[in-house]
Amino acid sequence: MSAFRIVRRTGLDVEEAWAALTDFEAHGDVVPLTRLELDPGPPRLGWGLHAGTGVGPIRLWDHMIVTIWSPPPRIDATPAEFRVVKIGRWLRGWAHVVIEPDGSGSCVQWTEEVLPRFDPVPRLSDPLSRRAGERIFSRTVEGLLIRAEAADTLR
Repeated sequence: MSAFRIVRRTGLDVEEAWAALTDFEAHGDVVPLTRLELDPGPPRLGWGLHAGTGVGPIRLWDHMIVTIWSPPPRIDATPAEFRVVKIGRWLRGWAHVVIEPDGSGSCVQWTEEVLPRFDPVPRLSDPLSRRAGERIFSRTVEGLLIRAEAADTLR
């Protein structure tokens, strides 16, 4: 499957957007049917998380690891970014998130490739995987940023 990209502009500055999107515990609140187990400590290079998707005790668990971690502020004017690689039993792929200043806020670019580890006929499953991924991760990005924007307005 080729990767898909979600682009979202927000009134949040880069630091606020970064905080919203790297609050991995909150991902479990906005991704349907998903529970997360996080490695101890704050996210960093080599840090991991397990995502369990399903209902009740019937869950498919997948492991991911952070392979790029460049938080703001970036003194060299490069964007803030992180990359998570899926290394679990059920899914393979990656997510690469870049956050850049954009006028009075920031621009988030979330690029993702996700596909089943056991995919006997990729050309048939690719369109379905892409549509499902775009829908799920658009909702994830939107949900996390909306929560942060609402909190920002209350301050």
